[in-house]
Amino acid sequence: MADVIRVGVAGLTHGHVWGLIDAWKKVPGARLVAVADETPLLENAMLDFDKSYESWREMLANEQFDALLVTSNNVESTEIVVEAMKLGIPCLVEKAMAANAADADRMLAAQKESGKTLMINWPMAWNPWVYDVKSQIDSGAIGQAFHMRFRNGHSGPKEIGCDEYFVGWLYDEKLNGGGAIADFGSYGAVLARYYFGMPDSVYCVRGNYTKDYDVCDDHALITLKYPKMSVSLEGTWATAAFDQSANPVVHGKSGTLAVYAGQVKKHLPGVEAEEIAATPLEVSNPAIYFMECVKNGTTPEGIRNPEIAADACRILDAAIKSSATGCAVAP
Repeated sequence: MADVIRVGVAGLTHGHVWGLIDAWKKVPGARLVAVADETPLLENAMLDFDKSYESWREMLANEQFDALLVTSNNVESTEIVVEAMKLGIPCLVEKAMAANAADADRMLAAQKESGKTLMINWPMAWNPWVYDVKSQIDSGAIGQAFHMRFRNGHSGPKEIGCDEYFVGWLYDEKLNGGGAIADFGSYGAVLARYYFGMPDSVYCVRGNYTKDYDVCDDHALITLKYPKMSVSLEGTWATAAFDQSANPVVHGKSGTLAVYAGQVKKHLPGVEAEEIAATPLEVSNPAIYFMECVKNGTTPEGIRNPEIAADACRILDAAIKSSATGCAVAP
């Protein structure tokens, strides 16, 4: 790979983009060549890039990239990835991959045809507990796991002060894939898929319970049924003045794993809870990790793997269908 890594950014309306641009600034040899966005957010980013465009299609037609950060709405991100992959450009896509499984499959097909790296970034992917819990489950530390519960969210994008352009598509069911179910249910879906594989069936209840404005759902409860276990997921934009962190609990036949503010604890009968020492991540910068995958020709691991992220889209598709029918649905 060339000493200079030519980086482009397609879309600025995903609120996570600013932290990811900062991550790219820390990649040795990375040059922020161009950025594209059609909103006034472009003015906020222009100084960091050599060039700016109002159209990502025009940018891809005029620039050569070694890597592309894709941070648009969940529908447009699919279109960007498909076109970029045709040009042989590796893509780092901010969660949740796509608005639905059909679009996720289009992205996977484009990646397979191009042979280039496709990585889905989840902010929680850079927390050691994600992998420490997986290691504990797989080692049998709590016996056979039979239930996981995972709750994630906050009081809502508007309520926490997200900019109008991020809010604009998060509240659009078509562009987002749902409301809170797509925003925060996706975290639980990808974690369940990573830990336990695909469920046999999915049941979901969702609705707008607290907002006095139109939104398809501000709270979703999703139940995943496996042959020998169950998973309970909550995605919420309706929780105020409560623990907003992602703290999964996994119950096993002989004990329980629980995450408290990033600290994994193992609970076994008759003994004091044991704090599991966090395993340091070899790489904690998503852009650096992505470029290592590109350089080495390796597939991103864990929830960053696009196959696993696509399966999370299948779980959410089934959940949304279940919420409409009132019946469990196979993903």
